[in-house]
Amino acid sequence: MTQRRRPAPKRATSGFNLKQLPPRWLKLGAVVALVMVVLGGVLAGRTMLNNPKNLPISQIDVQGDLKFIKDEEMRKVIEKYTQTNLYLLDAEALEVDLETQPWVRSVTLRKSWPDRLIVVVEEQRPLAFWGKERIMNQFGELFTAELPGATLPTLYSPEDKGREMAQRFITVNEWLRGLPLELSELTEDASGSWRMKLKGGPEVLIGTEEHERRIARFKVGFQRELASKLGNVRRIDLRYTNGFAVEWRQTPLGLRDSAGESRRS
Repeated sequence: MTQRRRPAPKRATSGFNLKQLPPRWLKLGAVVALVMVVLGGVLAGRTMLNNPKNLPISQIDVQGDLKFIKDEEMRKVIEKYTQTNLYLLDAEALEVDLETQPWVRSVTLRKSWPDRLIVVVEEQRPLAFWGKERIMNQFGELFTAELPGATLPTLYSPEDKGREMAQRFITVNEWLRGLPLELSELTEDASGSWRMKLKGGPEVLIGTEEHERRIARFKVGFQRELASKLGNVRRIDLRYTNGFAVEWRQTPLGLRDSAGESRRS
C-alpha cells in the first residue's frame, strides 16, 4: 500500500510588503518624504545665501521725483551696504542711514530677486524757510538743509508750530488780497505777537490780538496814503486801538508819523 506524502508546511516569510499598509499610512509617508526633500533644499539654499559672494547685488535702482538729491550721493551711501546679497542685506540700517540725508524725507526698499535692489525715495519739498536755520516742508515738518539762492517765504514760531504757521501765512495773504503787496515773512515771538514783512517793503508789527481787524485797518491806510510812499517806510506798528504808527526812513513833509490813538495793545 502506497503512503501519501503530506505537503510540507509553508515557511513564514519575514519580508515587508508596502501593499499591506493602510492607504492613509502610505499618504503620510509620502508627505513626510516630500517635507524632508523640501527642508533639505531650504537648508541648502540658506547655506548658499549665507555666503555673501553668492548672488551678490548687481543692480541698484534709485526711484523718486528727485530735485535736490544728487544720485551719486545716494549711491555712495547705498554701496556701503550692498557688497553682499539680498538675503544678507541689512535693510533696516540702510534705510536709517539714507533717511539721515538732508533732503530725504523717507525711504522704502524693495528686493527684486535674485540680485536687484529698488530704493524708492520721497524727497523733501520745501515750502518756506523756518527762521534762519531750518526749512519747512509741505506737511509742516521741519528739517535742516542747504538751500542757497531760494526765494521762499520765511516763517517762524518758537514752539515749532509748522502747520499752524503755514495756515496763518495763507490766511494773512487772504487778508491782504487786493493790495499790490507780497508777504515774505510771518513770525511769532515767545509772547505770541505776530510780525510780518512785505517783500521789498517794511516790517509790520501786528501784535497778539485782533489780527484781521488790524490788517484791515492797514489796508485802508495803505490805499489812502502809503501806496506811493511804502519804499520810504522802515516799520509799521498796528498795535494801536485805532490807527497805526509809521516809522519813516526820511519823514515826508505833510504826512503824520502816526494815526489814531497812541495806546498800543
